[in-house]
Amino acid sequence: MTEQPPVTGPAPARRLSLLRRTASEWFGEWTTRRVQHLYIAHFGPGDWRRAARSDLAELHRQHLLILHDEDSGRRFYTVNSYGGTQ
Repeated sequence: MTEQPPVTGPAPARRLSLLRRTASEWFGEWTTRRVQHLYIAHFGPGDWRRAARSDLAELHRQHLLILHDEDSGRRFYTVNSYGGTQ
């Protein structure tokens, strides 16, 4: 059985703010796993996979992250150096 995020977990806006700030400072490849580790470090243990995937997709829609899914077995995002809406 996997742990679920606490019911009183951070609001999506708070998670997105953290991810936006961290991604712009640390660059590199942003995967669901990397975001899960970030959320565990900041918000505590839980199953953050769904939130991580959703938040990465949202920052991609905002043009902050670029999706790389050319390899069918691997998906990651990188920071859009041209910026995006914030």
